[in-house]
Amino acid sequence: MDARHVRSLLLLPLRVALCTLRACADLLLPRARRDLRADVVLITGGGRGIGRHLAREFARRGARKVILWGRTERCLQETCQEILQMGTECHYFVCDVGNREEVYKQAKVLREKVGDVTILVNNAAVVHGRSLTDSDDDALLKSQHINTLAHFWTTKAFLPRMLELCNGHVVCISSILALSSIPGTIDYCTSKAASFAFMESLTLGLLDCPGVGCTTVLPFHTSTEMFQGMRVRFPRLFPPLKPETVAQRTVEAVQSNMAFVYLPWTMRALVILKSFLPQAAFEEIHRFSGSYTCMNTFKGRT
Repeated sequence: MDARHVRSLLLLPLRVALCTLRACADLLLPRARRDLRADVVLITGGGRGIGRHLAREFARRGARKVILWGRTERCLQETCQEILQMGTECHYFVCDVGNREEVYKQAKVLREKVGDVTILVNNAAVVHGRSLTDSDDDALLKSQHINTLAHFWTTKAFLPRMLELCNGHVVCISSILALSSIPGTIDYCTSKAASFAFMESLTLGLLDCPGVGCTTVLPFHTSTEMFQGMRVRFPRLFPPLKPETVAQRTVEAVQSNMAFVYLPWTMRALVILKSFLPQAAFEEIHRFSGSYTCMNTFKGRT
């Protein structure tokens, strides 16, 4: 090992300590926030649920334009009209993000009609809500195409221009189930784990790209119609998140350039416990919380 490598090795603990102190300081002192007034924001799955609340929050915080993608035109129209009434320019395009050719086609149309996207929010998702043996093959494929592969197609469509402009942000609305799975929703857990890995790799890959950042949001169960009927054992101890809370924290994270957001913050404890507890002990936590059976009453939207 030459002197240069020895020096780097000796400096590593110092650099890690400085980064940790900087992160702690960021929790106590407000960061410089991104001004959204020049940003064009594209939200997939923007017609309802968390996507609709994200559109409202970006508009409320001054985004220049909000663009909605989704599969249901009626929902897109309703959300678009609401954003227009807030005084923010808004457009919508019917687009199935699980279809690669359709994504590339609509991305081209969007650029021609609206301009360059500077904030991409990959929010669209579906859940089948069945065990593996009870799942329909087409439904399993649909989950993977929309929840995972769509991130590849949308990011490939818009990231190159962000890099040219040295201005952009890629957002993923993932799930805490990406890091700690539960039974009864194998399609969703698998796809969210894959999308988390995608964002983790992308975030590291963009470290040396000035002006372009990433944010991955990992929320607990959120009270939207997609997970209607899901029941935890102690709802007062583990209450579902409100979609407007997820939207608010997401936009704040984009403005602060935070890479990963756990909602609520106590979900970090779950990840830490999983890293060192024996599997049997972690299973007891699942049994206590009711996560083994929470999908038994599921009747949400796919």
